[in-house]
Amino acid sequence: MNEIFKNELEPKPKSQKETIIWIALIVILLVTIIFTPIFKSREIVITGKNAGNNVINLGKLGLIFPSGMKNKARVNLLFLGIPGENNSAPELTDSIIIINSDPKGKNPIGISIPRDLFVRYENYYTKINSLYKRGGIELITTAIYKVTGLEMDYFIVLDLQGVEKIIDRIDGIDVYVEEDIHDTAFPGPNNTYEVFSIDKGNQHLDGKTAIKYIRTRHQPGGDFSRIKRQQQVTSALKDKIFSLSPIWNMATVLNIWNTLNKHTYTNIGITDLRYAWNLAKKTDFNEIEFYTLSNQPNEEQLLVSAYVNSAYILKPRAGINNYEEIKKYINEIIQWN
Repeated sequence: MNEIFKNELEPKPKSQKETIIWIALIVILLVTIIFTPIFKSREIVITGKNAGNNVINLGKLGLIFPSGMKNKARVNLLFLGIPGENNSAPELTDSIIIINSDPKGKNPIGISIPRDLFVRYENYYTKINSLYKRGGIELITTAIYKVTGLEMDYFIVLDLQGVEKIIDRIDGIDVYVEEDIHDTAFPGPNNTYEVFSIDKGNQHLDGKTAIKYIRTRHQPGGDFSRIKRQQQVTSALKDKIFSLSPIWNMATVLNIWNTLNKHTYTNIGITDLRYAWNLAKKTDFNEIEFYTLSNQPNEEQLLVSAYVNSAYILKPRAGINNYEEIKKYINEIIQWN
């Protein structure tokens, strides 16, 4: 299972329709939550007879094994967004989102976990956003199970440098900024701070600005406003990628693929690509129902704010390490859908 597998195919001449279908598959697998597999076990390289240096490297794909998803009522995909290299905390999970759907990717809902949630780690407590750095995917998925009662079937870890590059490759995205933002303490290089400002209204964002837009925290709503902006940028990115022509934008498509291949880590395998396809193709992020474990007015207040050694945290309303209310709430929203 640990050998690198190379499958060099010599394709027969294809019709234009077949070519479009093939390239469309690549495009559909390229949305943020999407799904370029690089779990270190298999590598697929496709070359044409006369391809020369024009090799399509589909990257390191997940483990090849029979999928057990068809026997499950609901499937859970964990999406983690990390800042990546050249950041002061490259492996802190700024985004923690669970996508819950049926095994065919239909009827998805989103559940956002605030990064400031206080959880137990060994003999003390810490914020949940530090667990991936401390113990990798296994540690954070174990903690999420304790909090939500949900076992993760799939995971995708995407560093935000990859998102920035992809947004630049598609010439930016358009979003509507709901309120003026002026953050004088946005994290800068070498543990410094800088100012980030953006005006309310329709804005066209390049990659660097988009990343700052989804990372800034110091305004009303804090982490919960940031979660909504993350969902907004995800939707705009999905729409822009799906608008690409699989023929005229071939170079862009392959550049996006290569970027994701370098900046994504996942366990989605070849046998599970149908699930990824359906989830990406059929999900309208403008309509998907997102739920957030929240302490905000007019929402299900499952969390309360507190300070520990001057650090802001969120803890369950029922008390630290008591997640029964949260599990009940999540179980109910899944049953509603």
